[in-house]
Amino acid sequence: MALITQSDIEARLGRSLTAEETTTFTIVNNALQSKVELMIGSDVEAASETTRYYDGGVQHLPINPCTNITSVKLVDDDQVATDTYDTTDYTTEPINKTLKTMLRHRSGAFSIGINNIAVAAKFSIYGDTDTLNIVKDAMINALVSEVNNSDNIKRESIEGYSIEYATTETKNSLASIKYLFPEI
Repeated sequence: MALITQSDIEARLGRSLTAEETTTFTIVNNALQSKVELMIGSDVEAASETTRYYDGGVQHLPINPCTNITSVKLVDDDQVATDTYDTTDYTTEPINKTLKTMLRHRSGAFSIGINNIAVAAKFSIYGDTDTLNIVKDAMINALVSEVNNSDNIKRESIEGYSIEYATTETKNSLASIKYLFPEI
């Protein structure tokens, strides 16, 4: 299942998709969703809790965007938990936002190691309605620009070598996502 439905696009366009547009909608929509999820490092749809591993040795530990952090553990090389950080040992940042992108250790750095900090959370933006709405709107804008404009794809050919790429119209449709996640 995808975040954007055909009815979302049709509502924005104010018309039904043609047979050709309907045929390609699923492929383009899935490709766009995959691209956005790779850009932000998290899912855009509802997700169950998973564990991701991060390198320790820092006080401010950047993590993939997530909600509902349930545990932060120190693990060994075999990913076996050796210690569990108490919630008083760290803060989830930004403090006043639902979507978390960093852990801050309150008294120094997290233990030094490679992939030794295990964070269990829902690695999805789905739990943050405000962020989700902005991302969804940007994705709909990108899909609508694909439907409305056939000239946003540039093709160049020089001596038998050809390349196709999106012009700035399609790229600008995702600008609001880049504003939300400046590290991308």
